[in-house]
Formats: sequence, structure tokens, C-alpha cells
Amino acid sequence: MRWLRAPLLHFLVGGAAVFWVVRASDRPAVAPIVVTADDVDRLRIDYTRETGLEPTAADEAALVDKTIDEELLFREAVARGLDRHDRSIRNWLVEQMRVLTDPHPDGADDPDRLYAHAQALGLDRSDLVVRRILVQKMRLLAARTGEQAPSDAELEAFYGDHRDEYRTPERVSFWHMFLASSVHGASTASDAAAVLARVRRDDRGPLDAARDGDPFAVSPHLVAQSLPQVAKLFGTAFETAVRTGNTRTWIGPVASPYGTHLVWIEAREAGAAPPLAAVRGQVLERWQDEQRRRRVHELLRELARRYPVRVESAAWQARRASS
Repeated sequence: MRWLRAPLLHFLVGGAAVFWVVRASDRPAVAPIVVTADDVDRLRIDYTRETGLEPTAADEAALVDKTIDEELLFREAVARGLDRHDRSIRNWLVEQMRVLTDPHPDGADDPDRLYAHAQALGLDRSDLVVRRILVQKMRLLAARTGEQAPSDAELEAFYGDHRDEYRTPERVSFWHMFLASSVHGASTASDAAAVLARVRRDDRGPLDAARDGDPFAVSPHLVAQSLPQVAKLFGTAFETAVRTGNTRTWIGPVASPYGTHLVWIEAREAGAAPPLAAVRGQVLERWQDEQRRRRVHELLRELARRYPVRVESAAWQARRASS
């Protein structure tokens, strides 16, 4: 162990330590991302203006998260030079300078001069429209980088996880006989009950019996209607009746916003998930969207590790502490 006490070793270790201290001190300090209390107030005001609602604590935390994400994406866009030679940014800043500055004495509003003036004023970093353009460019770049098509097995597995979301809706075909409250008045319910008893007693089929109903804007025979369509046409009480009632018999009276109905449920068709081949385009688009969101999320997580964050929001701090 005598070598540990050698002067040369001490000199080398000390020199290396000094070298790394100097190198670390040469690195530029990373500017923290700061969301002040005034920033949070502006976010809350904008939210209320757009929605008409007062933001909850969860809403406030989400607004702060969005602000931090956009700042991270903006900084990364600038670091990657996405603002260089961007014609949309240049044209916007030139037009802004034409509005903000007096005309040139010789009458020539040179775009290069106006653009340089905008840069000198820092508008290429502070202008809200420029920032939005760069955030969107960075988001798109992150979403598309490394993109590739899924294998058949990957798409099949993805569809298996989401198959129920592609099920066709349950459908029902039915006849209905309408009794208008404007015609029957206070006796609508009793008249409907009497008609129901009569058509059941006489075993009248739907085609024959439906002719005796009062005129109605919707056809007495509806085929393969989805339950949401039924609810939209006749209301939720009617939809419940055709969803749960017995088939091939008259049921009722069933109320709707227009009056009272007697209903003959002809048939129900259960919903079913189609084969992948029938919805492949939709499934592929959804898979790609999820992969793009994942890549953006991964980039944001990586960027968040590079920057210290200071946020003056109790709601955001509390949510962060609980997560």
C-alpha cells in the first residue's frame, strides 16, 4: 500500500480534480423554467375566458404542465435550429415590423432590414406566434422521428386490445303506432291502453295495426336503427323500451316527446367487432397516433431532466407531491 502515499499519485489526483472543476465551471448555466404567480393568474384568466368556468386545482395543474411542456419544446426547437430559414416565421416578423416601425426614409421597406430589426428586438424569441410555430414544429418532428410501420402481429395485438371500441352498435327494427296527445288530449293514456288491449286480443300484425295510428313525421316502420338513433328520434324512455321489451308482440304505452306509442319490436341485431381487415385503416391510424404521442412524451421526459423548474402554483406543487 506504499504506492497510495506516493507524491506523484497525489499530484495526478489533485490535477484531475482541478481539471474537472474548471471544466464544470466553464459550462454555461442552464436557465431554469419559471412559472410565476402572475403567469398562473394569466393562465387561469385565459381558461375562464375560453370556457366560461373557473379552473379547478386539477385544471390549474394541467395548465401549468402544458406551459412547461411548451417551453421545453420551444427551447429544444431553438437548440436544433428549427427557426433558421423558416419562411413562415420570417414573413410573420417582417409583417409585424412593418406595423410596429415607421416607414424607411427612402420608402423601401427592405424585408432583410425588417427581419434583422425584429431579431435585434428579440421578437424571434418572444413573439407568441413565433413560439407557437416552433413548438408545433418540434412536436411534429418528435412525433415523426423514427416512425415506421407496424408489423402485422403488432397491429393484430393492438386491435385485440381495442376490439370492443370498434364494435358495431346494437340495432333494432320495429313498428310503432302513434297516438297524438293533440288529438286524444287527457284521454291519451287510457285510449292507448284500450288500443293495446284490442290489437293484442285481435292478434293484429304490425303492418295492419300501424295504419290505425295518428299521422306522424317518422315512418311507422323503422329498420336497423341504432339505439342512439332511436333515442335521438323518440327520446330515452322510448329507447329503453325497444332495448328491453319483448319482441314480436305489442308493448306499451311508450311515451315520447310527441305523445304515446304502441310498439312492435320486429328484431334486434347484436353489435359485433368487425374483422381487422374491415377496419385496418382506422386501426393503423390510431396505432400511429398513439406511437407519435408516446415519442413526444418520451422527448418531454428527457428534456425535463435537463432543466430545473420553479413553479409558483400550490395546485401544481400539491399534484406533483402526490404523484
